[in-house]
Amino acid sequence: MMEENFADSDLSSTFERAASYVRAIGGQLDSTKLLYFYARFKQCKEGPCNTPKPGFFDFQGKQKWDAWKKLGDKSKTDAMKEYITELSNYDPNWENMSSQTSGRSMAGGLGIGVSTMCPPEENAMKDEDKTIFDWCIDGNLAEVERVLTSGKQAVDQKDTEGLALIHWACDRGHKEMVELLLNKNADVDLKDTEGQTPLHYAASCEHPEVVKLLLTRGANKLIKDTENLLPEETTTNEDILKLFKTTG
Repeated sequence: MMEENFADSDLSSTFERAASYVRAIGGQLDSTKLLYFYARFKQCKEGPCNTPKPGFFDFQGKQKWDAWKKLGDKSKTDAMKEYITELSNYDPNWENMSSQTSGRSMAGGLGIGVSTMCPPEENAMKDEDKTIFDWCIDGNLAEVERVLTSGKQAVDQKDTEGLALIHWACDRGHKEMVELLLNKNADVDLKDTEGQTPLHYAASCEHPEVVKLLLTRGANKLIKDTENLLPEETTTNEDILKLFKTTG
């Protein structure tokens, strides 16, 4: 196994070689180990996680975000050491093999080597092909208001996934969109197929401003979903938990 006391002058170069090797063998690693490497790679490159939590339906993105977020204020040096040590535990001969795998692309996995974490790319769609739900997800207030005003779409109508406009707006954190929908008489406590209300979505996706808006507009914070969870039980965000205690 590689010696765990790394010289400072060599640590960065050793880490870069380790990251290249992991990219090459990524298809062989299980999801737990991929997440371990991903989180430490992000910590080394960008420091503590300060990006917004991915949307409710971005399951892979949320896994990656959670793994990175759990590292807290861990130093880049410690993250590099843990990364290298874990790789050495997995493959003690990785340094000898790294030259052989140089240049190979990583197959599948969680994209460990990616330097930025972005939400999944939406399929390119022409404006004329978009529905009101697409406009809502995009945060396009003008188009959503236009369709609702035309009477061609009921504000609480659900899509094929059982979600209404207000669910999507809360999922994406579009505060102005949520306000527009409420002003159009959207049901502030509307449930999806899992019994989750807009408040569940705003809380679990960590959008405190949306949570505050919903609570001030009368959202019922005591509604439980089909898993018997209250909205406040879907989050650990301290700002949001405080809102549940002080608002509404």
